[in-house]
Amino acid sequence: MSKNHLLENCLSIIYQIKDDKENLEKLLKFLEEEFLEEQPVAISLPDYKLQIDEKYRSVVKEIAEYLEMGLIVFVNPETFEIESVPKDYDISIADFEFYYEKVEDWIEIEPLESRESYEVMKSFVDNLPEGKEKNKLSDAIEGYKPFFNFNRLIHNSEERENWFKHRTCYFEKYVIDNYLSEIINTQNR
Repeated sequence: MSKNHLLENCLSIIYQIKDDKENLEKLLKFLEEEFLEEQPVAISLPDYKLQIDEKYRSVVKEIAEYLEMGLIVFVNPETFEIESVPKDYDISIADFEFYYEKVEDWIEIEPLESRESYEVMKSFVDNLPEGKEKNKLSDAIEGYKPFFNFNRLIHNSEERENWFKHRTCYFEKYVIDNYLSEIINTQNR
């Protein structure tokens, strides 16, 4: 039996039960258990938050939120005070010295470069289940103006909330992996 013929038989059975919610739920459960290794997730970061001390979670979250907005973040590792400015704003840590003591100890965190932001979108699309949404978003990021096209599609997509969760997880993990040890080490000096 050809692949197309098998598919037609499967679809025929589904069509016969299309109005029976109970049977559709049984079928869905069977298909998920039988054919999916695990449910697709936006990003696989199951316990990264558990690996950091509770007292750092809010600072990680705040830094990540500012980075998501494309801002430069300055962190005082002693007090966890955070300042942020737009990337194109002409400022440096030295500009804060009138307001804060020991400004030289502050940590400056640059927002992601566009290629890194592209990788966030790409990892999201790669983790989507096969189907129409994945195809549309994949085409959007592979074509001309990938950021514009991705944003235009994702905000009208069923995957919108998953995208926000994915992006938030990515940025929090980015802060933990790249800056948390520096913040902790500077704090302990």
